[in-house]
Amino acid sequence: MALSPGMADVEGYAARVYRRSPVPVQNVLTTAFGVRERALRYGGRFPQYARELSESQWWPAEDLRRAQDRRLCDLVEFCVSRVPYYRDLFARLGLAGDAIRTVAHLDRLPLLDKETVRAEPERFVPEPPPERLIPSTTGGTTGTPLRYFVTPSAIQFNYATYETRFRAWAGASFGQRLASINGQVVVPISQEGPPFWRRNLAFNQLYLSAYHLSPANLPAYVDRLRRFDPEVVVGYVSTVHALARHLLDRGLVGAVRPRAVMVSSETLFPWLRADIEAAFGCRAFDGYSLGELTAFISECPSGVLHVSPEYGVVELVDVGGETEIVATGLFNRGMPLLRYRTGDRVETGPEEPCPCGRQLPRTGPIVGRVDEWVTLPDGRRIGPAALSLAFQAIRGLRQAQVVQDSPARLTVRLATAPPFGPEEERQLRVELERRLGAGLTLGFERVDEIPRTPAGKHRLIVHRLGSGGHEH
Repeated sequence: MALSPGMADVEGYAARVYRRSPVPVQNVLTTAFGVRERALRYGGRFPQYARELSESQWWPAEDLRRAQDRRLCDLVEFCVSRVPYYRDLFARLGLAGDAIRTVAHLDRLPLLDKETVRAEPERFVPEPPPERLIPSTTGGTTGTPLRYFVTPSAIQFNYATYETRFRAWAGASFGQRLASINGQVVVPISQEGPPFWRRNLAFNQLYLSAYHLSPANLPAYVDRLRRFDPEVVVGYVSTVHALARHLLDRGLVGAVRPRAVMVSSETLFPWLRADIEAAFGCRAFDGYSLGELTAFISECPSGVLHVSPEYGVVELVDVGGETEIVATGLFNRGMPLLRYRTGDRVETGPEEPCPCGRQLPRTGPIVGRVDEWVTLPDGRRIGPAALSLAFQAIRGLRQAQVVQDSPARLTVRLATAPPFGPEEERQLRVELERRLGAGLTLGFERVDEIPRTPAGKHRLIVHRLGSGGHEH
């Protein structure tokens, strides 16, 4: 349910059949699955939701706030009357069902962490459920997936928001030729040669593997994309950037020229955006959401990030010295989550009106997870946004990752290509020391590829201190 219209996980028997089938059959199965997903996502109440969201994006700020308060009030009353976890929580706090009437009242409730939901997800399910429940899991970026439940109408609201507040803002529409490079395992990880992609005709989509973007394979990706000629490219920041960097390094700018590139799930640092836009010759649009359906943030045509308040309440809360997104989803009655800690950070946005004319709330850049930092010997923390600047001018640097497993040492993993050499490594050391000081020992490790998380994403910083040696 993230900001991608790609294939969803196929589990059980269907997944086993898919893995054992030849490529032409896999393309048929992918399309068949797409037909089913298209009916689920874009059927039912989707047209109504899309019309409403298209209209409300232009409402005055006060009307948006009042509508959000009404949605929140209705949801809280539903939770107290139907959801075991909240029934017990409100009783323990001595709160009545009408104690939360506006967003300003939300701080009467404690924050909800993922471990609480992960331990007993069924306690967050209403009794009885208002609709059919569809089980799903998060991608498990930290290595521990979370099981959650959604309703068909919640899926339709999610994709109505995606279409009206992300794809339309990028100047694109459903049905255009779509190239997706996200985290689904569409071909075996062990596969050494193309094709690394499958076709989903129901979405007019070419789905490309995120796990095979090596220097040896990138020419095959570019050749296939040239022939497909996508109108829209969608993917994780790191997967799209890998393609962009290859195009730039090989003098292939313009070989793949979509109308828009839409990225999410990882931090879109300015230098990554610059590479992507230069390589593809179009705007890159950033977005943020969660599988748990609690928050939706997307970039408008003026380049400003807006919260969709009809989707959820987004609070920026200081948690342990980090500003964290705490979100309350307003429409998934299959598993309501109130004041849910996302583990993600976003900078606060300016107060002035957006040039696009919308009065939807603004945020600053999405800057990564609260556990992505380097801890300096004096106790200071350096996050990915600041640290990423050290890498932006280094020639021949394809990918990088900083690993801290000791208070006094960092290992910098580097995937490189010509002309990267001793001088570039020296320059990188200087740039890192400018930002980190001389109190840390820097070690460089050359790798073919930076490892991805189980969800297929790249992390710039892996912080192992206090984690028992496991990568967060």
